[in-house]
Amino acid sequence: MPTECIRAIVTGYADYRDNDRMLTLFSAERGRIDCKARNCRKPTAPLLACAQPFVFGEFELFTQNDRSTVNGCEIQETFYPLREDVDRFMAASAATQLANAVIEHESADRELFSLLYHILSYLAYTDDEPKDLLIAYMMHFVDHAGYRPSLTRCAICRRDVRQDPVLYYSAEAGGVVCGACPHGGKQVSKLALEAMRRILLLSHEELVRVVLKDELRRELSVILRNTCAKMLGENDKAIALLDQLL
Repeated sequence: MPTECIRAIVTGYADYRDNDRMLTLFSAERGRIDCKARNCRKPTAPLLACAQPFVFGEFELFTQNDRSTVNGCEIQETFYPLREDVDRFMAASAATQLANAVIEHESADRELFSLLYHILSYLAYTDDEPKDLLIAYMMHFVDHAGYRPSLTRCAICRRDVRQDPVLYYSAEAGGVVCGACPHGGKQVSKLALEAMRRILLLSHEELVRVVLKDELRRELSVILRNTCAKMLGENDKAIALLDQLL
């Protein structure tokens, strides 16, 4: 039966039976892979270290009857500092849960993999505010998932609204809305719209440059949380994590 090596990040797990664990792996080339790590919860288990959230490594998988089992793993990065700070751990958990919500089985997604890898690295190894890093990640995430918000034109009437004195933001409508169109959104500042536009222009390597003031951070948190909830549904696990952190 086939055995293969896959480079992937552990984006989720669920304890199974007494000592096993079901892992969700995210591979740039293969997308989502669900697999079992047998006896990994024993204190001396060879797979104990790799069956943890955020671990990046080369996993050896044995597949039979469409079910995959982890035979071994060469760990390349654990992002261990995430486990030493509650806010960073929660931000990383939210980022991986958002990724899990959209990655597909046997479907390459190198762009999202790169985005997740970079944000985990910055959360673990920089002193940057974790909420700012998560906001930058979420902005690129919604864009990658096909929900890029309209920021310069009314999402309803499509009129250029850059000179309008008062604007609103509606996740339901898909972005900024002018005062003449019906909407259920809240008033949005020009600063927030410009911040979103500029974040989208950054490469994954540049997301570490995002530094937000408290008021702007709060405004963007609400906007992006509601946009993600529109995409995934209010009951998605990632939304619950976002509500706790943001």
